[in-house]
Amino acid sequence: MSDAQQGLKDRDLQTYYEAILALYSTPGWKYLQEDLTRLLDEGNTLNGIESMEDLHVRRGTVHILKYILAQPVVVR
Repeated sequence: MSDAQQGLKDRDLQTYYEAILALYSTPGWKYLQEDLTRLLDEGNTLNGIESMEDLHVRRGTVHILKYILAQPVVVR
């Protein structure tokens, strides 16, 4: 890969991270984070689980919510 191509990729990556960090500082992200945290709190329980399939779905949902909520820390 040439230096010019690498420089372009580096700029694209820098632009990506700057845009993501800007997103995480918006009021909309804060509202979404509150909603997702509430969903996580409500779903991070065994209440209402009647089968192994329910358990796996709940487990996947909790995993995804934690992943999304952790992104600001991961990006920083």
